[in-house]
Order: sequence, then structure tokens, then C-alpha cells
Amino acid sequence: MPRATLSFYEIPASDPDRLARFFLDVFGWESAEVPWDGPRYLRLLAPEDPRRPGGGVLERGDGGAALVDRLTVMVDIEGEPLTAVLARVEAAGGTVLAPPTPIGTFGSYARFLDPEGNSFGLWQKAGN
Repeated sequence: MPRATLSFYEIPASDPDRLARFFLDVFGWESAEVPWDGPRYLRLLAPEDPRRPGGGVLERGDGGAALVDRLTVMVDIEGEPLTAVLARVEAAGGTVLAPPTPIGTFGSYARFLDPEGNSFGLWQKAGN
């Protein structure tokens, strides 16, 4: 079977500068313009992480749709409460969809939409 590896994400935006500013304000991610012949493209410069990206399929029934109803980019949060991140999300023009919710003994999950309506989850392992 051929190998297929998750490698990258792209976030659509009608106003790339506004969305880049949102990610700077919320997560501290810088951005850089990528010169090419296509539509305007800003590369987000999130911190490097040696872990490979993961993924999963969540059943919509049985309460799953309340957690994730569409493709959602997950962001791990360490060193501050999820409530602090969600406060920055709202201050920067995003919309909180789910407040921090414990997921068993594994950690807590929260969810928001960026100003363009793209879905993001926040994950924090228990004890962080």
C-alpha cells in the first residue's frame, strides 16, 4: 500500500492579513509572505514540533457533532489555561463554540471559529 503522511495545513481567508493578525494575537504565531504566481499566501510560523501530526475520525452521533461538526485543526496548549487562550480568541474577533470540557482523565478540549469561520480545537493534556 502507498504511504500517505499528514504534512501541512492551509487555512482559507478572504482577508489574509486579518487572519494572520488573529493568529499572532491569539498564539503569537508570526507570518511571512510567500512569493509565487498564485493568490496571496502567508505562511504561518508556528513553533516547530518533533512530533508528527496526528489525526482521527470522530463519529457525529452520540454527542460527537457537539465537539466537532466539520474538519477542525487542533492546537495543543501548554503553560496557560484554555480559558486564557479563549479570552484572546474572543478579543481578536473569533467565536468560542465550546468552553474547556474535560475528556475523561486525558485532558480538556475547547473549540472556536476564527474570524473567517474556520474551525479550531484546543487541547490541553491533564496536568498542564
